[in-house]
Amino acid sequence: MGMMSVCMGRPVLRAGLTAILAFGLAAPGCIRQMRTDIVENQRRLDELEDDLEAKRKELEEALAEASRVLRRNSADQGLQIEEIQQRLAAMEGQFAEVRMELSGASEAQAQRSLEIQQQLSEVARAAGMDVPLESSEIPEDKAAHWDALQKAYRINKHSYARALARAYVARYPKDEHADNAQYMIGSSYLSQGQAAAALGEFQKVISKYRTSDAIDETLYDMSQAFLKVRACNDAGTALKALLKNHPKSPLYRQAQKDLRKVKSFGPAECDDR
Repeated sequence: MGMMSVCMGRPVLRAGLTAILAFGLAAPGCIRQMRTDIVENQRRLDELEDDLEAKRKELEEALAEASRVLRRNSADQGLQIEEIQQRLAAMEGQFAEVRMELSGASEAQAQRSLEIQQQLSEVARAAGMDVPLESSEIPEDKAAHWDALQKAYRINKHSYARALARAYVARYPKDEHADNAQYMIGSSYLSQGQAAAALGEFQKVISKYRTSDAIDETLYDMSQAFLKVRACNDAGTALKALLKNHPKSPLYRQAQKDLRKVKSFGPAECDDR
């Protein structure tokens, strides 16, 4: 039995030596590959971090631009806000891709991505961005669509009302309610204190629906929005247009009072005086 154990052990010993030798010969190649993989992974992470840093700076610039627009005193604010919205929408798609690639990255990198996302949200809020509705959320029937819009507007479901209004204007641009739907978008923004976004939407009423029965309301609300961004001269211009062109408006007397008040404002209330 002793002799048999020794003989049987030799193949096992030989197999072990063979495996060790094979590993020893292969190890340098494995190590080189591992090092190559590590270097490549680090390079990719560095690229992602650089990409994130560049986008972070772009976001900060967008935030600064949005802040400047909010302080401006001209009626083209809305157009600039719209441009910022489009820019942010594109950047959001880019960030989604980067966040996906960084899903397995370190906790610090994940935190950095979260911080950038928060900055993006802040800029989006400053620009008055809304989440669009799915087509299934919009009534197919025009009358039902208008009823849903009116209800959402009446109960101050601002984001939903704006989405319904935008869809209504897009679907039925020549409809008798299209001008009022456009006005509701601006009015909703104004109700939420987003004066610059409101101005852009009110400007669309003025430019697209010149004979609208909502022009007087639009001009009055524009004056209020201009005051919120401390643009007193533009507020006065809107009130004067209302008084000149809509003498029978229910807002006429209030516009007269407001115009007198606006004329009395000085540098403490206005940035343009």
